[in-house]
Amino acid sequence: MAKLIALLCVVMSLVACTQNPIKEVQITLDKQLEADNYYAQGDCEKAIPLYKTLSATMTSDTKSLLRLGNCYAKEKDYAQAEQAYQQALSRDNSFTKAWYNLSYVRAQVLADTVMQMYKHVDPNSAEAKKIRELTLQVLAPFGVNLDGDTIEE
Repeated sequence: MAKLIALLCVVMSLVACTQNPIKEVQITLDKQLEADNYYAQGDCEKAIPLYKTLSATMTSDTKSLLRLGNCYAKEKDYAQAEQAYQQALSRDNSFTKAWYNLSYVRAQVLADTVMQMYKHVDPNSAEAKKIRELTLQVLAPFGVNLDGDTIEE
C-alpha cells in the first residue's frame, strides 16, 4: 500500500510538472494577444510593459521588440526606440523592418538636431548660410519647414 501511495505521488508530480509549461505558454500567448490588441488600438502606454515582458520571456522574439520600438517612436522617445530596434537586430540581423525603423528613428534624431542647430545659431554668423542649406536638405524628406511646421502635400 505504501508503494502504491508513493507511486501515485510520483505520477501526480509528473503530471503537475507537465502542466506548468503548458500554463506558462498559455499565459505568454494571452499577453501577446493583449499587447497586440493595445498596439492595434494605438494604446502604447498599455502595450509597452507587455511587450517588454514578452521580449524578455521569448528570447528569439523580434516582433515584440519591433512593436516596442514603434511605441517608443510614437512617443518620440527615440533613444528607447533605437534600443528596442537594435535588440531586435541582435536577435535577427536580417530583420528588414527593424533596420528600416532604426534608420527612420536615427533620421528623425538628425532632423531634430539640425532644426535645433538652425534655431540657435546666429543668423548673421558666417556659417548661417551653410547651416540653412544643410537644414533644408535634412528636413526635406520629413516635409518640415524651418519654422517646425509639417508641410502638407
